[in-house]
Amino acid sequence: MSLAPVDNSLVGRMLAVDLYTDNGILLLPQDTIITSAHVQLLQKQRIWEVEVQQLLSEGTGEQITTQLLELDADEETIAAYVQALDKTRSLFDQVSQNGTPHLEQFSDIFCEVAEQSMKQLGLFRSLYVLEGADSYTYRHSLNVGILCSLIARLMKWSEDRITFMGTAGFLHDLGKMKVPKEILLKPGKLTEEEFTQVQKHTIYGYEMIKEMVGGSELLALCALLHHERLDGTGYPERRNGNDIPIECQVLAIADMFDAICSDRVYKERTSPFEAAQLLWKEACNGKLNIEIVSQFVRYIALLYVGARARLSNGEEVEVILIHQDEPMRPLVRRSGEFVDLRYERKLTIEKMIG
Repeated sequence: MSLAPVDNSLVGRMLAVDLYTDNGILLLPQDTIITSAHVQLLQKQRIWEVEVQQLLSEGTGEQITTQLLELDADEETIAAYVQALDKTRSLFDQVSQNGTPHLEQFSDIFCEVAEQSMKQLGLFRSLYVLEGADSYTYRHSLNVGILCSLIARLMKWSEDRITFMGTAGFLHDLGKMKVPKEILLKPGKLTEEEFTQVQKHTIYGYEMIKEMVGGSELLALCALLHHERLDGTGYPERRNGNDIPIECQVLAIADMFDAICSDRVYKERTSPFEAAQLLWKEACNGKLNIEIVSQFVRYIALLYVGARARLSNGEEVEVILIHQDEPMRPLVRRSGEFVDLRYERKLTIEKMIG
C-alpha cells in the first residue's frame, strides 16, 4: 500500500482500504478502481490523500529472457525476439503515458523478429515451453503478430497482406494500455464490471490506431473486431459471418491460440495440441472460420514432431508422428513403447516441455 494525492494521477488506481466520511459513512469500498468522478467526490469531501494498492507491473522481462536464452533454438532468432520484446515493452508503455507513436515505430520493432521467425520456425516450439506470466501482454502482441503472418502465408496471400497481418496482430491489443493494470493483471476472476472494462480495449485500440500516423481503417478494425465470432456471440459489436473482415477472422484464431498456450496471471498454459483441439471445437460450433483453422492446426502440429511433451497422466513422451485425420492426437513414444493418442482417448498432451 502507499499514500497517493487525490488528483487526476489517481485515476485507474485501486483503493487499498475502505474509505469513510468524517461521520462514519462508507464513501468508497476497498478495491474500488478510481475514476475522475471519484476524484471530484473525494475533493468535495476535503480528502486529499488516500491509501492505494501498489502499482502493478508485468515484470521486467528478465525471467522470460533467461528462459529464452537457455532454449535449444537458433541464437540469432532468439536474440531478435528478446530485443523486440524489450522494445515492445518500452513503446507500449509510452502509449499509456504520452500518446500513440507513429505506425513506423511499431513496424520497425516487429519487422526483424517476423523475418527471423519465418526463417526459423522452430521459434514456435520455443515460445510455448516458456513458464510464467512475465511480460505477457508484450509477448502476446509479438506472438500473435508472428502467428498472423504465418496463417496469411499458409493461405497464400500476397507479401503485402502477410506484412499487414503481422502488423495487425502486433497491434491488436494496443488498447489494453488504456485498461487499469489492477484489472488487467488481476489474478482472480473478474467481476462483471471489470470484464466490461477489459472488453473496452477493443474500442480503445480502434480509436488509437485511427489517430495513429500511418494507420488505416482496416488496421483499426482488426483491433476492434478480433473478439468477434462468426455466430454473433463475440464483442464489442456482435457482428457475424461476412460482416467480420477475413483479416479479423485470422486474427481471432491467432489470438485465441496464443492465449491458450501461454501462462497468464490467472491461468496456466496448455499445450498447442489442446489449443488446436479447442480451436477445432470452436470452428465446428460456427464461431471460427473452419477453413483457416483446419490449415493452421495441421501445420502447427507438424512443427512439434520430435518435441518432448507431458501427458495428462504426468508421463513424459516424445511426439513421433502427426496423423492427417487427427493432427491433434499424434503418435508418441514413452519409455521405448509407442502410444497412439487416437486410440488412447483419455490421454491428452497437457504441456510441451522441450
